[in-house]
Amino acid sequence: MKNLINPTPALMGAYIKEFESDNRYKYADIAITNLFKAFPGNKHIEDILLKISVINDLYSTNILGTYRLAQHIQKQNVDEKLRIGDPEVVNQISKGHGIKTKKYNKEINFYSFATKYCSWHNEPEFPIYDSFVDKVLMSYKRQDQFSKFTQKDLKNFKRFRDIIIDFRNYYNLKNYSLKEIDRFLWVYGKRMFPTIYNSK
Repeated sequence: MKNLINPTPALMGAYIKEFESDNRYKYADIAITNLFKAFPGNKHIEDILLKISVINDLYSTNILGTYRLAQHIQKQNVDEKLRIGDPEVVNQISKGHGIKTKKYNKEINFYSFATKYCSWHNEPEFPIYDSFVDKVLMSYKRQDQFSKFTQKDLKNFKRFRDIIIDFRNYYNLKNYSLKEIDRFLWVYGKRMFPTIYNSK
């Protein structure tokens, strides 16, 4: 088990600054933010398709059936739920689309993508889940017991958001938004748990 540094405001600030200094992610984030401001609604399939495609390209979310997912989102009438921060909308987007794996013929849960899609509609209410955030939260939980949860709870968006809030409260980070907490967890996770690719 890796020992993580206590997430003080100084550490938070350093890793948030690291994110903002990395042009690859800084400008990708600005581009997506501008796109979602220009096309905030989810009534027209061309708008949804554009947003899915840009997230998929810039953040490698592996959505193979972009048009089919766009159709699915259009049918869900998600705009009001996104506006009010209803956590159930993440589940609506991530499941029920009928896009399946070829190997097992099982529907894919696009949970990480759905948190991203929701976050760029309403950043204060929808923190982003990904594997790096998962690893850091689990490590801090084992190290400091900042909240009671299982790894499975992180895939339940309402619980996931509550866990992020618990993290913020436990470490006295109330001056930071969920978006800033999220960026810290992601950048710190990439540093502490780097992805190792097998060379062939």
